[in-house]
Amino acid sequence: MSVLPRPPRPAARPAPVSAPATGASPASAHKAAAIRLHANAVPARQDTVLRELLAPGFRNHDVLPGCEGGLEGLATAMHWFDDAFSDQRVRVLHALAEGELVALHVELTARHTGFFRGIAPSGRSFTVRQMHMVRFAGGREVEHWVVRDEASFENTLRGL
Repeated sequence: MSVLPRPPRPAARPAPVSAPATGASPASAHKAAAIRLHANAVPARQDTVLRELLAPGFRNHDVLPGCEGGLEGLATAMHWFDDAFSDQRVRVLHALAEGELVALHVELTARHTGFFRGIAPSGRSFTVRQMHMVRFAGGREVEHWVVRDEASFENTLRGL
């Protein structure tokens, strides 16, 4: 599935994460890249950052219904979220890195202003926490897993 290009949003939503200092460990570099991608680029709809930080053959193991597990699938999901939710902000609550693995505990806050999975826009603001696990190889993300409370998330959007 190919995604039509759309101009990127300004990069100034969450505070940008600075690059690790020269000589930083690979784990530190991986953590900075994971935060740059999942907490900054995705909510700002920065397709170029996805293409820069995701490895060829990237595999997203936890995809939204209707998406594929590669780069294009993650870009599609990013566009769906952007179309459905305004004022997206991602706050990193915890970030741990060891070797090629990075774990992120994040909080997404946004407002429901577009259709999402058949749910009409409600205008409600919401917050949902997520856990991401990513694996790096050659300095690029090769695998991604995410866990979020889908039932609670959809109930919030429906006002239940």
